[in-house]
Amino acid sequence: MQTNKRIYPSERKPSKWMSYLLLFLSLVIVLSGLFSRGGDQSSIEAVTESTPPPLTDSFDETRTTKEITLERQAWYALQLGAFENETSATEQAQLFRKRGAAGFLWHDNRFRVLAAVYPLKDDAQRVREQLQENHAVDSYLFEITLPELRLRLTGMKGQLDILEAAFIHADDTIAALQALSLSLDRQEISNQEAAQQIRLRSEQLYQVSARLEQRFVQPRNTAVVQLIAFFADYSEFADSLDPSVSNATFSVAVKYQTLRSLWLLHQLRDTL
Repeated sequence: MQTNKRIYPSERKPSKWMSYLLLFLSLVIVLSGLFSRGGDQSSIEAVTESTPPPLTDSFDETRTTKEITLERQAWYALQLGAFENETSATEQAQLFRKRGAAGFLWHDNRFRVLAAVYPLKDDAQRVREQLQENHAVDSYLFEITLPELRLRLTGMKGQLDILEAAFIHADDTIAALQALSLSLDRQEISNQEAAQQIRLRSEQLYQVSARLEQRFVQPRNTAVVQLIAFFADYSEFADSLDPSVSNATFSVAVKYQTLRSLWLLHQLRDTL
């Protein structure tokens, strides 16, 4: 006797495909989670300015010896007068400062009143002739020489790296100031633009100076102390700038700082 069976549509096939689908979706979710955690986690975004690395970063403490060469430099200054005593030199410097010269006192065996400085002798000579022809101002070319120095540095690698970088930044700072001074005289750049460039460099030098202080503990080598002082002096100059003054007044300030920075670097080289 055959038993009557109630026949329903088979659900095996739909259940099988549904299981496959759910399994596939589960794998996708799992794999996407794995890739998000273990794959490339970098991102790209636009920033308005670079972010300096933290000053607390560790550095290579491997003991090593390194030789660096400080290249010879020759600068040509316009000397407006040379005096035996500082009082007379200061009086003349103040008079010429009102006329657009730096009026910086360079003291070696005499007190020299300097108007401006140039990296090329021909440029200095050209300006000297213009001063004579257009303003009846007599001047003399005074050469400032920084001799070549070969230094052998011994210390931790991270110390020597930042010290070498500091010397390069000091040289670049004087060259940048002189170029800005020339652009201001030619009215190729505004006071505001020049001030912005000076302050940006001041921020860079602060980072260098801070690393020098971090990596060289007290008592510091004389060269390190003077480099830190060089950068601090530039920072004070940058903070004191007032772009709202006349172009002539602003240009005098930049000329003066160019010579002052060169003087500080000259003093530093003499101690090495």
